[in-house]
Amino acid sequence: MTRPEDALAHARAEAARKRATGDYPKAGAAALDGSIVSARPSIELLSDWAVIEGDPELLLYSTRRAGAPVTALKRMIARLLRQYAVEVEARQTRFNIALLANVQELERRIGALERAAQGRAADSGRAGPAAGPSATPARPAATREEPRGSSADPLA
Repeated sequence: MTRPEDALAHARAEAARKRATGDYPKAGAAALDGSIVSARPSIELLSDWAVIEGDPELLLYSTRRAGAPVTALKRMIARLLRQYAVEVEARQTRFNIALLANVQELERRIGALERAAQGRAADSGRAGPAAGPSATPARPAATREEPRGSSADPLA
């Protein structure tokens, strides 16, 4: 058994030994790089993360020598608070899913705008610089303004 005064030195020595054998990543700022998602997460991964599923059996334990009574007390408290915890999980899950749906809608709209901008850029490139502004037919002034919401534009 390690004395409390020696615990820090013992932990550092054990970590250094495990780093040397490859069990632990190298120390420093790059040590967490493998555990952090480096690229933008996919919608499927975000969908998995959006749903909160807490399993009290995995979360309720004690690492003490005589931890059984402590674990039993934690389970009793969790059982008493189960209705509250389930309601909080449900609300957070609903919020996460609604937020994800809004992000997907924004991505769809941005994609449509980008495609429209690329189409306009391709059309203006085909007209050529010598054609000038008269190359596109002018619309009559009466049809230029449409009431809000009445256009067939899916982005409106």
